[in-house]
Amino acid sequence: MKKFSQVLLRLAFSAFLAFVLLEAGLAWLCASGRLKIQRPSYCLSNVWSRFWTDSNPHFGVWHDPHSVYKHVTRDFRLTYTANAFGMRDREREKPAGGRKRVVVLGDSFTEGWGVATEDRFSDRLEKATGLDHLNFGTSGSFGPTQEYMLYEHLAREFDHDAILLALLPDNDFLDDDHEYALKMHQGRYRPFFVGKDPDYELIYTPLEQRPAASRILEQALRQFTYTGNLIKYMKSMARHRNAHVTEGYAGYYDYTPDQLARLKKVLTELRRAAGDKPILVLTIPCDTDILRAEKNGEPPLPGQLKTICRRLNMQYLDLLPAIRANKDGWQTCYLMSDRHWNAQGNALAANAVLAEAEFYHRWK
Repeated sequence: MKKFSQVLLRLAFSAFLAFVLLEAGLAWLCASGRLKIQRPSYCLSNVWSRFWTDSNPHFGVWHDPHSVYKHVTRDFRLTYTANAFGMRDREREKPAGGRKRVVVLGDSFTEGWGVATEDRFSDRLEKATGLDHLNFGTSGSFGPTQEYMLYEHLAREFDHDAILLALLPDNDFLDDDHEYALKMHQGRYRPFFVGKDPDYELIYTPLEQRPAASRILEQALRQFTYTGNLIKYMKSMARHRNAHVTEGYAGYYDYTPDQLARLKKVLTELRRAAGDKPILVLTIPCDTDILRAEKNGEPPLPGQLKTICRRLNMQYLDLLPAIRANKDGWQTCYLMSDRHWNAQGNALAANAVLAEAEFYHRWK
């Protein structure tokens, strides 16, 4: 029995040593930029944080009111906070109090992943124009259907005079594709328009019911170990491959006719819900879109979206030309270890919107 205990002790020590060496190796790979996974925050409050949770019955992922999350990567250390309505924004009131206001819809780029609140393009627009810009952006694979549903069931309750919708072709077509989501976003509660143009039905994928202990353990591993984040990254990549997405996917080029028709349905519903309010639709490029444009020339998406928006009485602005024309190179608009905009990218986007948005010029 004593000998057996000694063997178990040696095995446990060997496993512990292997884990320590693995953690040290992963930490070095992340610090050197060779591995781009999320770093542990070593923050206990993140384990129980509900800053991103599939909790809203209408559009899925959202932030619990007054929730907090500490985000740590190679590039930044930031604390995100939500207001009383779950927005990553300062406190807002539903009545406008006589002020002109713009509702801003979008995903992680709009929410401001990796940048301080004051550096986001919506906050820069608010400062430059003196007009309130209510930021309803959120991360969590948030697609156009969810953005429309958020407007329908939350954002439109706030007095506003215009809408700015920021689309990210890099994942928006996929995030709104029900078949892709069944493989990539298993267990996530999300709305989808399914069917064929023009006959669509709104459905929801059911939320996976997991034991609380399992969720807490997974979060603890992610917040306190590199290994937990590596496992999450590998699972995500395996699901992405299983969904049969082409290598080097570029959303400005690789969308299907059905996916474009579904986006047109979302924009049509947004126009209906917004009435005659002016709407500006932006498209945001990622690195793969820019690299493909440099190789293959102008993408087809901007021309097609411009036609759709014109028919719906919306203004359309593609930010790819402005990003490519950046005097310091387009790469300087993005975080070093991430595909999101940094403060410079947000500033460039704000300047482009200021120059082109018709309702700003109308309100001068």
